Amino acid sequence: MTRALLWFGVVSGLLFCVVCAYYALVDWGALRRAYAVFSASQNGDLKTVFVAEARQNIHRINLFADVVWALLSAILAVVSALGLAILRRLDERK
Repeated sequence: MTRALLWFGVVSGLLFCVVCAYYALVDWGALRRAYAVFSASQNGDLKTVFVAEARQNIHRINLFADVVWALLSAILAVVSALGLAILRRLDERK
């Protein structure tokens, strides 16, 4: 039962890390486009600059959240793999 749970942690952690990394790359592209619009609107009126800055900040927050979830799921996978290695070493000692 313990090994199955640890294997589930490894597989789900790696899978979720890949999914979050993919969406982080998608959000990175959106952030670059939003920043280009923000940079181009620096000479516009104040409302346009505020809207462009708000859109850029939304993409920054989304990118931050995606990367945090990717790191947390990678930590889950590594800790589960470490648990499997410890269990295997304990089985060898018996």
